[in-house]
Amino acid sequence: MFRRPKFEDNIYMKMFRWAYILLIGNLCTLLAALPFTAAGLLLAIDVRNLPAFFICGLFAGPALMALLALLNEFKEQGDVEPVVFYFRAYRQFAARGLLYWLIGWFGILVSLTDILFFASLPNGQWVVPFFLLLGILTTALSLNCWYFQVRNPNSGVKDVLRIAAFYTFKKWYFSLLNTVLFVAMIGLMLLKPQFGWLLTPALFLGLIYLNCGLLHKQTQVS
Repeated sequence: MFRRPKFEDNIYMKMFRWAYILLIGNLCTLLAALPFTAAGLLLAIDVRNLPAFFICGLFAGPALMALLALLNEFKEQGDVEPVVFYFRAYRQFAARGLLYWLIGWFGILVSLTDILFFASLPNGQWVVPFFLLLGILTTALSLNCWYFQVRNPNSGVKDVLRIAAFYTFKKWYFSLLNTVLFVAMIGLMLLKPQFGWLLTPALFLGLIYLNCGLLHKQTQVS
């Protein structure tokens, strides 16, 4: 006899649940990174506003790491209560999320300011690739640190930094890809905030999470 599928077995209900989790995760990130959210919504994309963007951008680190933790829990368990878990993860990882993000944040700050400076000098364009590489590697290192800390919540900062640095250089092509995805995510959030804030964080961080998962298989920080 035909058996009526239960709610949890209905593929459409599952898809709706998945979309709900990702959307709520993005909204929680928006609130946790409120200064950066406000800067992106209220300030024009102008060189004169770069200091404000960078200062407010510090708050994005812990918020994005908490979202990465939410995505990890969702992948591992197949379901999660997004609001409860997000802010629990934020409390757990806020300090380390900021610490790891300072690496990428400072690298981007140095790279961008020096690129703008040297690009205006005669023959200064020859040193631009060096600063571009610096920004890519430091951003990738921050992303790898977020991933390995989320995957190994009891590991110390030194252990996470060591393995993250190892894979940042050994798997440089993943580092480049993840940095491109991260920059694209931030760009969409700033240039198209009407959908960038609601859709892109979980989508792009999810892709970064999957890429980081390919860095190593069944390797744990000891």
